[in-house]
Amino acid sequence: MMMRLLAMLMVAVPAWAAEPPLVIYYNDRPPQHFTEHGAPRGPAIDKVTAALKAANIDYEIRPMPAKEQLVILQANHERACMLAWVALPGRDDKGKFSEVIYRDEPKGSERRLWCTKVVPEQWMQRLNQALLK
Repeated sequence: MMMRLLAMLMVAVPAWAAEPPLVIYYNDRPPQHFTEHGAPRGPAIDKVTAALKAANIDYEIRPMPAKEQLVILQANHERACMLAWVALPGRDDKGKFSEVIYRDEPKGSERRLWCTKVVPEQWMQRLNQALLK
């Protein structure tokens, strides 16, 4: 009886103990990423979602103004990444940067995901490997 109860609990655990998805926040920067008919679009969105799928990371994509993204990053409470930030000096201590998503034209600045520190390191490694392919 006890073994059967234990087996039932082990099967039930994934349903209620699943990890929350990684939330990707973006603001409109056409043509790279923008909202069209209520859905995220653009080559940067396509590249990030393909990498997340390849890395086997559950995710959600949500639009959000850049200033509000900074609040989330500084609070460092949720597993989240902000799309299309530049890795400027002094930003490394506030979060984790991904590999390059795209380069701005004509400036050539490298746009990356800027993620909260609570994003698991193994997620960042898998995501970066997928972005480099």
